[in-house]
Formats: sequence, C-alpha cells, structure tokens
Amino acid sequence: MMTLLPPRSLCAAVNIYCLACSCCPLNCSYVLFSNKIALLMDLLLHQLTIFVPDEDKSIFGRSVNKQVFDGLTTGLLQTIATILGSLWPPISESGQGEITRISSPDAKVKSSATDSFNTRTQDLISYVVNMGLIDKLYGCFLSIQGPVDEHPKVSAFLQQASALLHSMCRLCFFVTGRAPSIFDNKRQDPTGLTALLRSTDLVGVVHTLYCILLHSFSPESSSQSQEPYGPGVIQVALQGIRFLNNFALLDLSAFQSVLGAEGLSLAFRHIVSSLLWYCTQHSSEELLHDVIICVGYFTVNHTDNQWQIYMWEGRRDLQPAVPLTGLVSDWPSPCVFQVIVQSGRQPSVLQKLCQLPFQYFSHPRLIRVLFPSLISTCYNNSHNKVILQQEMSCVLLATFIQDCATNEKDSDNKIKHTVSQQLDYCELSNRFPRDQWDSALQFFFKKQEE
Repeated sequence: MMTLLPPRSLCAAVNIYCLACSCCPLNCSYVLFSNKIALLMDLLLHQLTIFVPDEDKSIFGRSVNKQVFDGLTTGLLQTIATILGSLWPPISESGQGEITRISSPDAKVKSSATDSFNTRTQDLISYVVNMGLIDKLYGCFLSIQGPVDEHPKVSAFLQQASALLHSMCRLCFFVTGRAPSIFDNKRQDPTGLTALLRSTDLVGVVHTLYCILLHSFSPESSSQSQEPYGPGVIQVALQGIRFLNNFALLDLSAFQSVLGAEGLSLAFRHIVSSLLWYCTQHSSEELLHDVIICVGYFTVNHTDNQWQIYMWEGRRDLQPAVPLTGLVSDWPSPCVFQVIVQSGRQPSVLQKLCQLPFQYFSHPRLIRVLFPSLISTCYNNSHNKVILQQEMSCVLLATFIQDCATNEKDSDNKIKHTVSQQLDYCELSNRFPRDQWDSALQFFFKKQEE
C-alpha cells in the first residue's frame, strides 16, 4: 500500500516514538506487551526489503541500495534498540517494576509476571530470527567496504544496527533460562538467535569494524594532533564491541569459535590493537573498557585464541598490492596475510594491555577492568606469562584473585546472583571461572622457570 505521508513526516513520527520510549521503561513495557513492537519490526523489515535484495550468499551485500542508510531506516533501528534496551529489569503488564515484585509476599504473582515477560520476549526474538530481518542487516554490514568518516548517515545506521543486535543478545541471555554463570556449558536458546548469529559470522559486524577502522591506513601512523577516527566511527566501534561482549555472555564457546576462525581472528586482532592504541591516545574510557573485556572473553580457557593475542602486529600504513574486497573471512589466510603486513613490528595486543596507563595497575576500579582479562589471557600459557612478566609482576594478579575470593566470602550472607539481577561485568566470577581461581592463584604465584 502506498503511503500518503512524505518520508520527512515518517522520520519525524519515528523520532517522536523513540523520544517517548527513551528513559521510560513503562512505555517500553507497554510497547512489548501490547505487541506494538511487532509493527515496528515489520516496518523495519519492509524498509530493508526495499533496499536489500535477496541474494546468493556468495555475493551477499554487493547489491545493497545505499538509500537504506537514509533517516527512516536508521530511526526505526534506533527506536527498536531503545525499547529493547529498556526492557530489563522487566516491568509487568500492570506497570509494576521488578523491585516491587521481588518484595511482594506472593511468590506466585512474581513468578507469573516474570514468566509472562520471558515468554513474550522469547516469542519476539524468535519472530525476529525467523522473519529474515537479521539476514537483511547482514547484507547491510557486508556492503561496507571502506571508511565511513565522511558518511554520517552510514555510520549512524551502523551504530543503531549494532545497538539493536546488542540489545537482543542481552535480552536473550536473561530470558532463556540460562544459569547466572556464563561458563555454564548447558546452552539453552530456543529462540534460534545464537545459531543465526553464528552462521552469519556475527552478522558481519567484525567485517564492518575492520573495514571502517583499518581499510586504508594505520591510525598508529597518524600524527598525535590528528583524530584518526570521527565521533561516528567511534560510536559504531563502541556498539559493535558491546554486541560482541553480549554474544560472549549468551554463548561463550560460539563467540570464541567464530572470532577464532581463520580470517576473522586476524581481523579481530587488528581491530582490538587499533582500538587499544586509539583509546590510550585519546580520551575514550568507555570504549577502552569494553575492548579489554572483549579480549578477556576471547581468550579465557582457549589456548588457540591466547596465541592470537600473543602474536605481534604488522604495520598497516602501506596498502596491499591488490585491494581487499568482499568478506573479511574470505581474505587470505593469516600466514599469507602476514606477508602483506610485515612491514614493521608493532606491540602485540597482550603487550598493549600491559602498557596501559599506570592507573590501570593501581586504581581499584580500573584494576577490576584490566586484571581479569590479563588472567584470562595468560592462565596456563607460559609464553604469555613471560610477556606479562616483562611489564609487571604476576604477584599482582595472584593478589587480585585472593582479594576477590576474600570479598566473595564476606558477601556470602548477601543476596546471591540470579538471572533476574543485573550482572556486574567487571566482577571476576563473570570474567574467569570460579572453580579455577585456586589453580590460577598457584600458576601466577609460581616463578617462571629459567
């Protein structure tokens, strides 16, 4: 059906919708329980279908109409991401918040409200998975083949699309009956979201981050006074890394497997390396912390991925002889690709983590961010431990583990973590398995043999 409203009016209506839901969990809950969220999803899919044709997977993303990056589609993405991001902790259909229900003496009322929210949210995620919306977003991400600094509409689209994926993973983790520990191997995802994200190489987000961050130059070769990335690109990177972190929470083994695959692992390492450099040269604490956490999830209990963090970086200020196009995962294998980038030796990701400002080794708030990732990167890996010892004492990590164990015992009488509570993403138990703390303590206390 043809609409009589001009695109500008539709964009204005969507923006007002977004403002009405922003910072208002009650309105967001109403949109969910009234099923008006499905209408927004249908409108978004309609917009994507117009500009993103169905393609063979071998050429996916190459026929995307650039008009998809105009305001209406981005506005719909932002509105839906805002709603999904405000749904946890849940608010019942009657408008009662999670805190009210927890204090209610009637456990059945609390359970019924929680079950209703979980069921409705699972149904919504399943609907999105099966309607083909994520496949369309996959095509949009793969259509990016270069920097977007001079294309604010494209960067805004990518930011909101990544935020939508981030919010969906976050909700899926909380409502699919997962145990509080992300290291629990019993994966239950009846929505099908995990399988879809895995089959699409995380919807092409890593491909896009590589293209917009490292396609044509090395940020590390730019002058100190020059901003290598615009604000829009940094926001895309922030939302993209947050999406990766929330997928790690949803299914850690799938996260490590996808990012550890040939091609993507090299791209991921360069992305992390460049962002670590950028964040230490420019004030961007929020992004830096998410990158540090992402490295920890990538390496925890995964020897092959630990080696990826150990490997040094090649310079990227020289263009390859042959332009690289298409999917990152289809580019040359790491051993071939390193021939292209071996024009100079740069610190490895692990070395860059160890060379962060002194505050990350002295301030308690920043230690909680960095040390769990260093533990995950070096545990049971003697080579990484040697690199670590060149920059700091392993006793600091061992002492940190001891302090976390002591604090955990002191809080035993407090309310234990449940899925319905917000996770503390910096807490060691959410970054490194609790049952391995004792062995990690011994590993880091033990002196390296000569």
